[in-house]
Amino acid sequence: MALAARKSSTIFGAPVPIVIFLFAMMLPTAVSVNLGGLRLSAYRVVLILMFLPMFFQLISGRRGRMHVFDMLVLAHCGWALLALIKWGGLARGIESGGIYSVECAGAYLMGRLYVRTYEDFVGVARVYVGLVLATLVFTIPEALSGIHILHDGIAAAFGGPKAAFIEQRMGIERAFGPFDHPILYGVFSASAFSMAYFVVAERRLMNLGGMAKAGGVVLAAFISASGGPYTVLMMQGFVAAWERALGKMHGRWAALFSLFAIVYMGIDLLSNRTPFHVFVEYLTFSKESAYNRILIFEYGSAEVARHPLFGIGLGDWTRPVWMSDSMDNFWLITAVRYGLPAFLFQVGLLLGLVWVVGQRKNLPMEWRRARHAWAFTLFGIGVAAATVHLWNALFVLFFFLIGLGAWLIDAVPAVRRVLLKRAVAPSLVQPARLF
Repeated sequence: MALAARKSSTIFGAPVPIVIFLFAMMLPTAVSVNLGGLRLSAYRVVLILMFLPMFFQLISGRRGRMHVFDMLVLAHCGWALLALIKWGGLARGIESGGIYSVECAGAYLMGRLYVRTYEDFVGVARVYVGLVLATLVFTIPEALSGIHILHDGIAAAFGGPKAAFIEQRMGIERAFGPFDHPILYGVFSASAFSMAYFVVAERRLMNLGGMAKAGGVVLAAFISASGGPYTVLMMQGFVAAWERALGKMHGRWAALFSLFAIVYMGIDLLSNRTPFHVFVEYLTFSKESAYNRILIFEYGSAEVARHPLFGIGLGDWTRPVWMSDSMDNFWLITAVRYGLPAFLFQVGLLLGLVWVVGQRKNLPMEWRRARHAWAFTLFGIGVAAATVHLWNALFVLFFFLIGLGAWLIDAVPAVRRVLLKRAVAPSLVQPARLF
């Protein structure tokens, strides 16, 4: 009976709500309706319909007891709501803060509540990778011909605008896929790499089908021709190579963080530029783009210093008149808009959850691969977020992926019968302790 119930609630092994959510996330904003001043895109409609049921499931503990990370995401949304009310008044602040909370907490809860087992995680990974690979049918011709097949086709059907003109890079048209910008398509695709490598291909180089899928994910990210997706890929590839080379060495992650610290201090001591300046210059396509991001950081951080508690809401930030209002730094824009407390809640959620999950011992090999896939994906996006803004689909994708690994906090592998016969304790793997 349990097996039948499980099959009826999944598609290709992934929970039905998540499959619907991922598909809705891939639709451009042309597939939306306007309700007053609020734009309801496809993924927003899914999250709005699911938000209250998910919230009640969370507080009831039916899908795992509440923990400190659930509270952190709610605290982040609550502080952002207060900041927006302070900026725009009660009615306007509730409208803006409400949809922000639905996107942020709703996307987190989608992954947190509906992925509760290793099998759920594998199902989601396979569907996610499959969706990225499916777009290649349209985006490879798009990159070669300049015809935005998916985006413009969907936009024409729903009466939306065509893809904006963006200059070619590296001799190819920058692929939009079904998204509103090549960066969105590229980061969505690049974020599937670790899942393709560690879960679908099971980290086995001789798994030719799985490795081909990982290669397809790389190709999808490549034809976006965007620096942000390339950074996501490079960061995942780097830590995956580190893990493969030093997988049996105890303390390899402490050694990696020590290496990062040494490199940072070396640049700071030996260069006439700050480590941030060097980082941005090497992870962007042009000096002009790098210079603009450096100015964004300087003027944005000054704005945070002036408004540290509640930020400036959705108001305009101080900058030279010739600078665009676009702020290509996700971490910075969070602090600018909602204040340092919201920023700290957000960073605490990400780093704390990864840390606690990383402390679990004696996990089965396949669970460790799943942990690597999840943590490396967040590492790649987290680094890239210092040079790009995560907006629309990227924003909800990021928080969904954070919630996607929460099952690793307290899920316990089934004990083999042979061990039970030897009177081994019911659980060989203890859930992680939360501070």
